[in-house]
Amino acid sequence: MDTEILKSYPLCHRCFGRLYAKLLHTSNYERGRSIKMAKAIELESKLHNLKEKSKCEEVEEEIEKIKEELSYLYRSGLTEIREIENVEVVDSSKCPWCRGIFQEENLEEILEKTLKLLREYQYDTFLVGTILPKSVKKLEESIKTPYMESIKQEFNRTMGKLLVEKTSKTVDRENPDIVILINPYKKKVRLQVTPVYIKGRYRKLVRGIPQTRWPCGYCKGKGCEKCNYTGKKYSTSVEEIIAEPFMEALKGKSEAFHGAGREDIDVRMLGDGRPFVLEIRNPKIRKVNLEEIKEKINRSGMVEVLNLEYGSKKDVILFKNKPHKKTYLALVECEEEVSDEELSELEKKLENLTIYQRTPQRVSHRRADLVRIRKVYKVWAERVDPKRFKLKIYCDGGLYIKELISGDEGRTTPSVSEILNKKCVCKELDVLKVHDE
Repeated sequence: MDTEILKSYPLCHRCFGRLYAKLLHTSNYERGRSIKMAKAIELESKLHNLKEKSKCEEVEEEIEKIKEELSYLYRSGLTEIREIENVEVVDSSKCPWCRGIFQEENLEEILEKTLKLLREYQYDTFLVGTILPKSVKKLEESIKTPYMESIKQEFNRTMGKLLVEKTSKTVDRENPDIVILINPYKKKVRLQVTPVYIKGRYRKLVRGIPQTRWPCGYCKGKGCEKCNYTGKKYSTSVEEIIAEPFMEALKGKSEAFHGAGREDIDVRMLGDGRPFVLEIRNPKIRKVNLEEIKEKINRSGMVEVLNLEYGSKKDVILFKNKPHKKTYLALVECEEEVSDEELSELEKKLENLTIYQRTPQRVSHRRADLVRIRKVYKVWAERVDPKRFKLKIYCDGGLYIKELISGDEGRTTPSVSEILNKKCVCKELDVLKVHDE
């Protein structure tokens, strides 16, 4: 083993052993001390043999060279060497790599700080993460060997064992409830709490509320006369009705609502509901009675939730990246009367029809101006009166149904208005099904 590094850096036994951590199943301290001792025995043996030889300049130079190598070993803490005089041993707290972070009093202080922070949180699993100063990272890079482990790995392991002993919790490297981030050099600790995800389906039973909280357009959420100092354009939303009881129960700091698409403010979400994931950030409680919270939400009379269960971040990604077909029910009103024959013809012409839809005028201020290509798979028409009929539509997600009916002044083609050659508008709209099977 090469001890040349000790000339430049008086590494303590533990840190020197870490250079060869992937060799020999023992502690870094024992490994480092053993390698130093083996080297010292080798050097002292050579020194003993040289002293028995007749003195000459070359021998004297070799002796001095060996003594110098031994001095580096001695300086790094191997005080068992007998041939060294007037060399100061570097205290382990001054080791350029660890700087004493593994000393018992240092570990105890960090452990106490960590336990104090953890007392506020309910958790079953954790993971320790170590933050290194730039100077230590730079040193590691300069002394790296093929067998080395980072000081991060050893500190994570050491502190992890101490925390398991004190808390009886489990280390989880894949999906911990809490990540404990420690800078052992500055003795600073902070927690990174994994969000709690609750997934399910919601039904919006009333018109007039948005899916998510809608900030006031005048004050941008700060509060003003226009919004009665609420900071909101609408008094409530699906998000708020669902999130508030969860925030209260889980004692979260903030939340995010992720739906599998969204419906307009004046559109109801019926059937078996729209899939959603509620993300509660920095929760102090992780487990609650989902059935009780479900009942509380459903008493609102505006929103109902069903199939509540705990989810994960993967569910959010799935919702964001996977399009779902939809079934809608629209109440269509025409300026002129519509015959049964025309409705029958409308059903035939819309079946498996490709729709070219430029971004609607009503959302052009907040959506990119582009042409979307979507498909209508099947429609069913049912007369209400001479000028009105219900239209059940099974189609791709992302199709603007109101514009499919009106044509949006030619921006959507073909449209119901174009096919019937009559001006038609959507008076009411409901989502009946989000096909996420």
